[in-house]
Amino acid sequence: MESSLRPLGTVMQLLEELGHEVTYAYEDLVFVNHNGFLLQFENAGPTLNLFFNRNFPKSEADTIEQSIIPAADKLGLAINKKGLYNLTEQDNENVQIEFFDN
Repeated sequence: MESSLRPLGTVMQLLEELGHEVTYAYEDLVFVNHNGFLLQFENAGPTLNLFFNRNFPKSEADTIEQSIIPAADKLGLAINKKGLYNLTEQDNENVQIEFFDN
């Protein structure tokens, strides 16, 4: 069985160059700007899905989307805008993430 490495270093470089901060990375998820948006790695290749927090201002989301997609392309990454997500804390110190596609 083949496993492909996720280019987390390249993603972190991209985000830093655009003035964003990776606040947490776990498995296939990269949380950015203190939960403002996240990137989710696809199973294969350097492709990521972009989700914005449901509470994130739409105007800021549009600005980020317009800058991150072309900048990622220049680094050999593909970013697809997928939709929104909601993060809720559970009683057992875990979190639940709900994804909402466009």
